[in-house]
Amino acid sequence: MSEAANIAINDGADTPVSVTFKPELVSGGNATFRDDRTGISTLMPRIRSVTSLATAQRPTNRVTMSVAMPVMKVVDGTDQVDYVLRAECQFVLPERCTLADRKNLLAYLVNGLNAEPIKGTVIDVSPIWG
Repeated sequence: MSEAANIAINDGADTPVSVTFKPELVSGGNATFRDDRTGISTLMPRIRSVTSLATAQRPTNRVTMSVAMPVMKVVDGTDQVDYVLRAECQFVLPERCTLADRKNLLAYLVNGLNAEPIKGTVIDVSPIWG
């Protein structure tokens, strides 16, 4: 089992900046990390990992990763949440899958999200068609 520690992730700027997400809550294999640069809890971007191990009734392990990114607006001189962008990804890992299978699954997801035309569906909000 991995131990919770700070995670450094580059943002999406043209000149990427490394953002540190610090452990906020870790319990029973579930963890939430936050970027506390704003100093305001409701405005802190968060990354969450939820792990559900296989059982006799469900022979698959599940790992759900999610990101919540609040965007700020100023109302009467006070910082408030204007809206929140969210993303979620769930991995369903059969008990009998191999390490190589899991590595390939992760690579296809990570690399696929950065490949056109998939990348454009998020960045340009442009559906794939043809």
